Amino acid sequence: MGIVWLALLFLAPAFAQQNCTFTLSPTSRSVPASPDTIGTLTVNASASSCARTAVTDSPDWLTISFGTTGTGNGTIGYRIDENRTASVRNGSITVGNARFTVSQAAASCSFSLSVTSAQVPRTAGRGTIRVTTNCVWTASSNADWVRITSGATGNGDGTIEYSYDDNPSVSQRTATITAGGRAFTLTQEGVPCTVTVNPTSADFPGDGGNGAIAVTSACNWQVSASQNWITITSPASGSGNAAVTYRVAANTSTAARQAAIVIANQTIVIRQAATELPVITSITNAASFARDSAAPGTVLAIFGQRLGPLQIATAQLTADGLALMTTLAGTRVLFDDTPAPLIYTLESVVSAVVPYNTEGKRTAKVVVEYQGRRSAESTLNLTATAPGIFTANSSGTGQAAALNQDLSYNGPSNPVPRGQTIVLYLTGEGVTDPPGVDGRLNGLTPAQPIAPVVVSIGGALAQVTYKGGVYGVTPGLMQINAVVPLAAPAGSAIPLTVNIGGVLAQRDVTLAVQ
Repeated sequence: MGIVWLALLFLAPAFAQQNCTFTLSPTSRSVPASPDTIGTLTVNASASSCARTAVTDSPDWLTISFGTTGTGNGTIGYRIDENRTASVRNGSITVGNARFTVSQAAASCSFSLSVTSAQVPRTAGRGTIRVTTNCVWTASSNADWVRITSGATGNGDGTIEYSYDDNPSVSQRTATITAGGRAFTLTQEGVPCTVTVNPTSADFPGDGGNGAIAVTSACNWQVSASQNWITITSPASGSGNAAVTYRVAANTSTAARQAAIVIANQTIVIRQAATELPVITSITNAASFARDSAAPGTVLAIFGQRLGPLQIATAQLTADGLALMTTLAGTRVLFDDTPAPLIYTLESVVSAVVPYNTEGKRTAKVVVEYQGRRSAESTLNLTATAPGIFTANSSGTGQAAALNQDLSYNGPSNPVPRGQTIVLYLTGEGVTDPPGVDGRLNGLTPAQPIAPVVVSIGGALAQVTYKGGVYGVTPGLMQINAVVPLAAPAGSAIPLTVNIGGVLAQRDVTLAVQ
């Protein structure tokens, strides 16, 4: 038992040491970024025999000046270096279980470069930029041909050294070195280079075509065209001697035009004659000559130049005699690439029937092809119905192209009696029941329009006794038989109105009524 007490007696100092505690005064401090700051800490130990060691977690800027080690109570001196960074920083000094914390404000930086730009020759070289600041900084380049060789980082004033490579291009180039939020721009000249081309000009017909340019050069070059109707087919850039090929699109205008191909610093003038292609100037309802819209099955008159032969060619039937041809004297009319039945063709005007597969579309692209040459696309607006009344003088106004009940022509000298039937001819009635077949001639029971038909004569509503296609004629020509109301006024030019599907045909169309 005495041996145990003796052992405990000898171990007492060790137990006392392990139970030592410390307090620091003060426990924290906040300081500005500058200048350097010094201070002291008072250490109170739980026993005079307690050994202590002071440790800092930020040895680069928070250091212990004295009192690093000792026994019992004491004093520790420390130093806080100036903060030259743009960030707040925190550190601490620890003595056993006690901790003293420091918070230091960020530096208020000023930063300037001795130069902000420079222009250098095409050959490789070096340069320097002087940095004036009270802060920490880094420098970087945004181009691989400019490298920071010295001074990539710094603390306070310093110098950035950089190098740059040869410029292999005929074009000048630029790079930026950035340090401390400031930019330095380096501009390097291109290679002085002579480029020659052959030919220096070319002429093309309206149909367009392909061309080639021989390039003689010892350096890099690029190719561009001043107008999008010239396409560079190969190559768009190169080095040394080469052949540049290009394509000139067909000229769809009626005027000659000119553009340029530029290779390095050389200009090749490209001239093209006026078009020899068909040109569409307007698309109208063949009855009313309205331009606003058309419906499936509408007979159209398409005006322009080079649309067909100099002498008119009229409709022809397919070999079985059952339908209109879609090609007539070398002319075709395409609606979204669908060939349309043709009524006639002439150099300045073509008449075609809108295909029924345009039903439900809002627009169609119309192209006239003559002798294999196609016009530019024209946009035709489409509606469910677009009625037009055929007139006697084919102008879209005046006396209607109408037959009296005895099938004689209606006119001022041959009016229709009230109470008798008048026969009218229109187009633009839209889809039919049964559905119309493009160009296929009507049989004994022609299709009828789905849309309702309303006729009035002199403001009086007429009874419609027939509405539909005409036997032996292409779908798209519509016949209406209407009884002239007894309430209609008499006269040589009584107003006629026709409404199909809620859409009125043209105004200023008349009938002779007695």
